[in-house]
Parts: sequence; C-alpha cells; structure tokens
Amino acid sequence: MAIMVLVLLASFIPSILLFLFLRKNKDDEDYRKTCDKLFWQGFLIATAVGLADAVIVLLWRLTGLGQKNVIVDLLFRTFIVNATVEETMKFLTGKRFIKKDLAKVSRLDVITYMAIAAMAFGLFEDIFYMFETNIGQILVRGFLMGHVGYGMVMGRLYGKGMKEDKTLYKVLGLLIPILLHGLYNFSLGEGLPDVFAFVVVTETFLVTVFLVYMIIFIRKKKNDPEFTEPIYQKNEALSE
Repeated sequence: MAIMVLVLLASFIPSILLFLFLRKNKDDEDYRKTCDKLFWQGFLIATAVGLADAVIVLLWRLTGLGQKNVIVDLLFRTFIVNATVEETMKFLTGKRFIKKDLAKVSRLDVITYMAIAAMAFGLFEDIFYMFETNIGQILVRGFLMGHVGYGMVMGRLYGKGMKEDKTLYKVLGLLIPILLHGLYNFSLGEGLPDVFAFVVVTETFLVTVFLVYMIIFIRKKKNDPEFTEPIYQKNEALSE
C-alpha cells in the first residue's frame, strides 16, 4: 500500500504543476484566492458525484432495463452515470465561481476555472481509484490529465458563448465533454469490437494534444485584451 500511495502522489505532479501555472498566470490576489478555493472544491465535487451516481444506479437497477441488454446497460453507465453526472458537476462548480466574480471574469478566467474544477475532481477521484487499479493505470491517469482536457474544452466553449452571447456555445461547452467522456468510457467496455481500442487511443491522443495546445494558448494570450479583459461591463454583469 505504501508503494501505491507514493505512486499516487507522483501522479499528482503534472496536475499540481499545471495548477500553479494557471494560478500564477494572472497577477491578481483575488483571482489566486479563487483558484485556491476552487481547487479544494474537488472533494465536494467527488462526493456529490458519488452520491448522485449511487442514486441513479439504484433507480436504473429498479427499471430492469440494464439486465435485458448488456450494451444498453453499458451505454447508460458510461454516458449517464459516468460522463453526464461528472461533467455536469464540474461544470456547475466552475460556473458558480465564474458567477461570483462576473464583473471581472475574463475568457482566460473561464478556461482556468473550468480546468481547475475538472483537475480538482480528477485528483480526488484518483484517490478512490487507487484501491481498485494498478500502478500503471494510476500513472497514466495522472500524467495524461484527461479530466483537465475536458475542462479546457468546456472553458474554451463556454467562455466563447459568454463573450459572443451565444447559447449554442454554452450548451456545447457541456455537451461535447459529456460526449467525449462517455465515448471514452464506453470504448473501454469489455467484449466490444477491436475498433473501440482504436477509439480510446485516438481520443486520448487528441485530448492530450488539445491540452498541450491550450497550455501554450493560455501562455500566449495572458496579455491579449480579447482574453484578459472582463467579458461583461459592470452593468451587463449585474443583469446576468
């Protein structure tokens, strides 16, 4: 168990480094305090997800539908129990922090808050996974930071929707991470055709590339008014 704990702590390193990068990307003490508070929300997100999953799984079992078709059961568990619940909880947490400081929040702030919400959940989720997985999987989860990639997609689209006042982008900010997350989990299901192994590898590669791109993007845009100025004027923020 001691070795597993050490491996788990090692797997946290990429996320912690990314958190520090995001936290220091803006020279604003209130912003940094918000990042810190949001980071510790991971425990609450993981707890809320666990409770919601338990209730949904119980209700699903009572319907008996999953017992009749293995694929239907897998689809429900991966796209609803896993993807929809987790991404929605992360989304709502990030959105709550965005709305707390709506008069000052920028597009980069939106990306950062959504990414940190996803990161925080992922770290606390990894603690629970430690008891049912192996060293290799712990390290892969930690170094690839899949949840953060979904959070970056969420923040990029939701921030665009806020800036352009387009509901479509806000909806896509939640929908696309759900679909990506659900597809990934579904493709890991047992007994599926080999093509789904290709789907897992391809999606993992693309999400990782997007994550790296977004880190570079955030660094480049830290002085770009388009992404650093408040999205709303003060009177607009009050009306939201």
